[in-house]
Amino acid sequence: MPYFSTSYNDFELKFSTVMLFTGLLLCSHHSKAEQTHWFVSGQIGSASTDLSTKDLTSSLSEQGTIIDSVSIKDSDAGYQAAIGYKFNSIYSLQVGYVDFGERHFSFTGEVTDLGNFHTAIKRIYPESAKGPQVSLLASWPITKIISLTGKLGYLDWHQDYQYQSNSSQLFKAKRSGNSATFGIEASFDLFKNTQIFLSYDHAALDATDASMFSIGARYYFD
Repeated sequence: MPYFSTSYNDFELKFSTVMLFTGLLLCSHHSKAEQTHWFVSGQIGSASTDLSTKDLTSSLSEQGTIIDSVSIKDSDAGYQAAIGYKFNSIYSLQVGYVDFGERHFSFTGEVTDLGNFHTAIKRIYPESAKGPQVSLLASWPITKIISLTGKLGYLDWHQDYQYQSNSSQLFKAKRSGNSATFGIEASFDLFKNTQIFLSYDHAALDATDASMFSIGARYYFD
């Protein structure tokens, strides 16, 4: 069952793709000899899942669950660590690990059909993701020390979660998938080899989307 509109997310993905494609064209016409660099980066911030209490309550009710109240934790601390290679002033490739944090929800009410309840939980438990990621980065200088970067990537993710109905057995489950990621970043050259940056990262998961606003640092090796 479709839960959310994806028109805005499609626009973001297309925008990031156009930015990266433009960067590649600029790279192909960039004749200045430049040094290449290996780099490492890390970032930490606030991650969230595009989910509403109304949608989750409706999905549970359709499976015969009588709901009195629902509580959702749809955000958590997230982080990313990566190592990459800068080909020139515009074009970079990085490989890393991203974690969008944990998600939880609880409700009070009555489960009338435990089998349907288990089926519903597999579909509607708030999604998150963690796993290895590879990303293509294309940067454009705004000033001598400030740059804007578009990011397009691939995430091989999984999520471990558990749930329990009253005092019954604790059920553990796992979901996984492969998703496109995209984002945008504003960076500031703090020192010769060091940048700090503000970043927005987005991953389209199976049923919902996860996003993260973060602050990070990047160090380029000579």
